[in-house]
Amino acid sequence: MNFFTWIRDGVRQAVLLGVTDAVADIGTPREDDDIKHRLLETLRSGGPALPLDAEANSHRSPQRKKLGRSLEQIQAGAAKAG
Repeated sequence: MNFFTWIRDGVRQAVLLGVTDAVADIGTPREDDDIKHRLLETLRSGGPALPLDAEANSHRSPQRKKLGRSLEQIQAGAAKAG
């Protein structure tokens, strides 16, 4: 099996499992639910509306966790060692 085929199959399986989980969590629409109209309005507006909690917290920048060392830290370590 080709490496890229293996990756592609893994991604395909992950997407299908994700969709299956989402349908299981959300459920299927009821007969009286106008999902097509809501989806069309969402696409026209440019995305889903944020809940009130998300709008209140949107002004805060998320704390970004740094992984590893920066280039300056690596160069400073190399200068000390050399």
